[in-house]
Amino acid sequence: MSDFDIKTGKMQMSFLQPIVQQPKSSTGYMKTSFEVLARDVHPIDQIEFHKHAGEMIYSMMINKAMNVKKFKIL
Repeated sequence: MSDFDIKTGKMQMSFLQPIVQQPKSSTGYMKTSFEVLARDVHPIDQIEFHKHAGEMIYSMMINKAMNVKKFKIL
């Protein structure tokens, strides 16, 4: 996940990192966060990063919706 804080001019990013070989619940992950000053990242790179992050989230949402639909049919 990422966001852009306009007031401070920072890009804030977080991701979940597995702490066990095959996590089966949320306790198997560790949240890692970091901040980068937006002025240190080229605007094209910022756009590309947000575009890819958005595509990943959209793909996950579609997969979850399809799973729900399959369960309803069954």
